[in-house]
Parts: sequence; structure tokens; C-alpha cells
Amino acid sequence: MRERSTALAVALGLIVVGVACSGGAEKNVVNQYFTALAANDTNTLTSFAAVAFDKEVQDHKIIAVGEETREPAPLPGLVAREQELEAALAQNKKDARTWGNDLEIYPKLDRVRELQKDDKNIPANLQPIADKWEEFNAKDRELKAEVDDAKRAVETERRNTRLSVGQVEGIESLTGEVVSKDIDLELTIDGQVEPYVMGLRKYELEGDGSGARMVSRWVVQTLEPK
Repeated sequence: MRERSTALAVALGLIVVGVACSGGAEKNVVNQYFTALAANDTNTLTSFAAVAFDKEVQDHKIIAVGEETREPAPLPGLVAREQELEAALAQNKKDARTWGNDLEIYPKLDRVRELQKDDKNIPANLQPIADKWEEFNAKDRELKAEVDDAKRAVETERRNTRLSVGQVEGIESLTGEVVSKDIDLELTIDGQVEPYVMGLRKYELEGDGSGARMVSRWVVQTLEPK
């Protein structure tokens, strides 16, 4: 009987320890964030947070830790999309040059350019040439804008990934998962308690082809009023 009581006590003790330790990593991230914020320590903040906060926080309290959600790491796909758009842009330029250098097209296109430069009307017999030229130019502008957007998306995701896993070689090609979690907070701002949600993100990537996960850490991704 005594042995059963002891075993039960040990089991209950382990449960208590488990509850106390749950959410420990998230609590550390939250505390580090607001400690650095209070000290105006920008270097520390930018080392593990992708978002700044422009209000003075007198106190903070964790109310709830949400469930984890997982999705494929997006960086390889974003890089592939950027390369695809750059290839399409290059192909459009090549097609425009091939078309414009045709012996039957070139003199007509040269005349269209002169008229457009002088802001003159295009005669009916040259209008198809002008339309085709504008088609190439419009596609060029569209693809350039898409390439710029794709580059920004890659750079943002590359920066977010490195905040979690560090300066890993070949990070653009690493596969794995992004783990996300929301933390419900109460922040004391100007003496008033306000509800906020902090979004955390962690990248669990496969680095060496063995399938083993590399070391990663939580990154503060968002901090918004609830």
C-alpha cells in the first residue's frame, strides 16, 4: 500500500512538472521580447523578431498559448517562382528582339518608334506593328513588376527563415515545415490593460539529406491588438 502511494505521488509530481514546463519556450520568447523592448535594445529584438512595437509596455501577461499549425516551408517554392518569372521576362525580350529584327518588320517598327517619339499619329498601315510592339512592352512591364514582387517575397522569407535557423548554407533549397503558434497576451500600455496576440513562427528544416531536423528557434512574427 505504501509503495502504491509512493508511486502515485511520483506520477502526480511528474504531471505537475509537465504542466509547469509546457509553454516554457514561448514564455521565454515573450519575456525576452518585452525585456529588449523596454531596454530599447534593437539589436536583440531584430535577432529573433520580424516585427517592432512602437508603444511603451509597462507589463505583460500570457493568457493562453494556442495550438501549433504546420505547413510546408515556402522558401523553395518562392525561389522557383522568382526563377520562373525571370525566365519568362528573358523569353519575352528575346521574342521581341527576334520579331523586331525581322527584315520585313524592322523598317516599319523603326518608323513607328520615330512617330511615337514625336507624339504623332500612327497611320493605319503601321498600326498592327505599333500594337504588336506595345504588346511586347506591356508584357515586359507586367513581368518586371511580378519579378520585383517575387524578389521581395523571397528576401522576406529568407530573412524570416534565417532568424529561426541562423546562417545556414543553401537555405533557399531546404525543405521542411513552418510551425506557427499564437499567444494571447494582456499588455499594460499607458496604465491600461489591452488584449494582444503575438504570432510565433519556427522553421523545422531538413539540412543534410538525412531527414534530421536542424536546430531552430521561435521567431516573433506578428504583434497585433486582439
